[in-house]
Amino acid sequence: LLFETKMDRWTNPVIVVWVNPETQIERLMSRDGCSEEQAQDRINAQLALDWKKSEADIVIDNSRLLDDTKQQFQEVLRKVSEPLTWKERLRSRDGLISVVMCTAVGVLLAQKNLL
Repeated sequence: LLFETKMDRWTNPVIVVWVNPETQIERLMSRDGCSEEQAQDRINAQLALDWKKSEADIVIDNSRLLDDTKQQFQEVLRKVSEPLTWKERLRSRDGLISVVMCTAVGVLLAQKNLL
């Protein structure tokens, strides 16, 4: 839903869990007990998974065995848990709040000295 609501602009990194179309239909039919046509209609009502994959920063391939997906997830979790660089920190919400607060304090102190 990040792409549909345009929230991908505010999320970094964007992680997409991708599956090949054949497996996607098989799993949907199995999970929901629907026909192939119903499953395809449901998939067609969403943005294309291949497009989402092309827009993602990180892709987890969920087409294989569950153990493979778990291993990929662990690698992604390790990667996104690393400390932020100073540029990433500055672009983050916490960094922006810090910049605004420091600027406000600086302006207040400057005004006090100018009076």
